[in-house]
Amino acid sequence: GGVIAFSLKGIHAHDVAQILDGSGVAIRAGHHCAQPLHTKFNLPATSRASMYLYNTFDEVDRLITGIQKVKDIFG
Repeated sequence: GGVIAFSLKGIHAHDVAQILDGSGVAIRAGHHCAQPLHTKFNLPATSRASMYLYNTFDEVDRLITGIQKVKDIFG
């Protein structure tokens, strides 16, 4: 599948999702039915991006740019 779960150290997944949403990029944030795994790795939540054949290179570039923006905001 084209699902990528990720976390940014020190930044909550819901903050990541909200900032990306403001840039026109939709992701999911939360436990994703994997709370035991989150507990094992001491993660409050993760971000999850989904991609498939219908996504364009521009959309992937906007995701990457948005993640960099999140990192810049949170230093």
